[in-house]
Amino acid sequence: MKFRTRLILTTTSLLALGGLLALLPLGARSLEAREVTVVARQMSFYVGDGATANPIIQVAPGERIRITLINADPGFDHDFAVAAWDVRTPVLHGEGRTSLVFQAPDTPGTVTYVCSLHDSMMKGILEVVASRPAVPAS
Repeated sequence: MKFRTRLILTTTSLLALGGLLALLPLGARSLEAREVTVVARQMSFYVGDGATANPIIQVAPGERIRITLINADPGFDHDFAVAAWDVRTPVLHGEGRTSLVFQAPDTPGTVTYVCSLHDSMMKGILEVVASRPAVPAS
């Protein structure tokens, strides 16, 4: 009887462990952050190689985003900040790059992103949309 009980417990434990291991890839994918490269140049933000200054950046509800800020304005300090979400990169002093990862809220809506040092010129909209975001990863 003891052998049979042990066999059942061992089999059940292995099946449960196998089920948990099968779910690991699903959990890992949800932790990955979509990268959006934001370039500060000529006192404006650009997404990747885009030509539109201070574009709308769209994200999905609850999506993890990695903002990589590249400062291409030699002689100027820049950062990327979303005050409503308490998100801000370190200030880049002259040319350089930095990044941060954050999670968008679960509720659709819009907030403003800015360079906190030049917020009258360097600002745009970050939009949480229910459908797939339009801004490609860069």
